[in-house]
Amino acid sequence: MLPELKNYIAAESLFSAADRLVLAVSGGCDSMVMLELFRQLEYDFVVAHCNFKLRGAESDGDEVFMHDYCGEHGIELHVKTFDTREFALQEGISIEMAARELRYQWFYELLDSLAYSYLMTAHHQDDLVETMLINLSRGTGIRGLSGIHPKRGRLVRPLLFAAREQLMAYAQTMNVPFRNDSSNLEFVHHRNLIRHKILPLLEEINPAFKVNAAKTAAILRETEKVYQAKVDEERQHLVSRDGSSLKLDLAFLQQSPFVETLLFEVLHPFGFNSDQVKEIGLALSAEAGKVFYTETHRLVKDRDVFILTQKSTDHLSRFYIEVDCLEMTKPFDLQLERLARNKHFQISKSPAVADLDIDLLEFPLVLKKWEQGEYFQPLGMSGFKKLSDFFVDEKFSIPEKENCWILYSAGKVVWIVGHRIDNRFKISDNTRTVLRITVAD
Repeated sequence: MLPELKNYIAAESLFSAADRLVLAVSGGCDSMVMLELFRQLEYDFVVAHCNFKLRGAESDGDEVFMHDYCGEHGIELHVKTFDTREFALQEGISIEMAARELRYQWFYELLDSLAYSYLMTAHHQDDLVETMLINLSRGTGIRGLSGIHPKRGRLVRPLLFAAREQLMAYAQTMNVPFRNDSSNLEFVHHRNLIRHKILPLLEEINPAFKVNAAKTAAILRETEKVYQAKVDEERQHLVSRDGSSLKLDLAFLQQSPFVETLLFEVLHPFGFNSDQVKEIGLALSAEAGKVFYTETHRLVKDRDVFILTQKSTDHLSRFYIEVDCLEMTKPFDLQLERLARNKHFQISKSPAVADLDIDLLEFPLVLKKWEQGEYFQPLGMSGFKKLSDFFVDEKFSIPEKENCWILYSAGKVVWIVGHRIDNRFKISDNTRTVLRITVAD
């Protein structure tokens, strides 16, 4: 198996001989075989072991086993103990998901603190096939059907070339010590159900099922590269960034032969699922204003674009500006200064600046989001206008309206920040002191 491992590392360009590695070792057969192989190849590595406290004395026994083995062979060992059940309860997730989040967070922290290059895990061919079947059962695209990749960023799986039976046979032949995990025999998790029930049935149909599935996964990984290259090319034409928002060009989508695919690839990272993507595709010809939500983001159909923004939680927030305030950093950077109204003074023409007669203001000023029904007297006008009408006239998009901040004095609109001041607070011949408020870049 040693020559196969060396060939696989070279063929997949997993890492170089100069790279320093962290091996994730549970003490089970797969990870102990990986550890034994890497020990023979004399790579520069340390071992990381997690005790999730899920199997009582058995979990503690695994930790003792790892201390004994690494001590005997002079291997540097790092151990982390987790209260996995408590973390799962706090986060509202499954025990399995909690263990995954905890271990990978720690593994990457360890990589950073040690300044090591890559994390090695002992996933093998059977894990790859099981992942393919799990993803297929959930409904997935080409990425999910390609299973587990040999290398993703700093995560490397050097044993994907080997089946579970091969690893077990190697452990027995080479007398590699390991611990049995009793939870692997339970049918609680989907993966164990597939491993112990479904795969044996598929192998009755074709004894070479796992080998063929692994070959298919390799083909799909190559296909995914071609697919992703085309998606990235189309994304360049479809998506543009406007501050913290993303804009999706409706005209480009309408002429595209694969609308749903593009939408899914762009929107899926923000929590949109395939059913929502289908609805969004149907909304291409709908009127502006249709909105779609995930837990973290919102997609709004505007006139010519879809606008993707992060959901705001500050619509109820109020920020107060006291009379002696010189700057603010929340909800954005503001600078305030007092200027004498003399013959040298010039009113700023920048929309990011409001020059106000300080004697007409009542402190504290209030900065908050606008509300329906509010009105103001636009600079240069004698009459009043609703804020909502002003936004329509200025062709504000829905996110632009919702993200617009208003400065108030004693309940009166002073400034639609970044756009227009209220005529009631403008500089006049009677003004002696100017309060200049600037939105910093």
